[in-house]
Amino acid sequence: MKVITMESSAFTALTEQIAEIAAHVRAVSGGRKEESPDRLLTTREAAHLLNVSCRTLQRMRSEQRIAYVVLRGKCRYRQSEIDRLLEDSTVTGDAATPEQLKRNHTLRTSGSPKGRRT
Repeated sequence: MKVITMESSAFTALTEQIAEIAAHVRAVSGGRKEESPDRLLTTREAAHLLNVSCRTLQRMRSEQRIAYVVLRGKCRYRQSEIDRLLEDSTVTGDAATPEQLKRNHTLRTSGSPKGRRT
């Protein structure tokens, strides 16, 4: 075993550099976790996350409102697709532009105009 001696200021600078390298490695490895492939959800899991029935989810598929994958004859849904659908269906409380106000109104009223029936 060899014993290495150095000044305390050199040791402090070395440990700071090691800490910077470790922080960089954590930041890079953390970014890769986000790029991992989406988790595929079953119909039941996707319906539960969207708070709809399995039949409603099937209707959404037929209307092409949600993308899906067919594996071995079974429908699967990407987690990112569920997140996208929820984001697109979110009514924002602080609509600043006329387009946002129109979007919020369309989401709240299901796009159907309300008026008197004749």
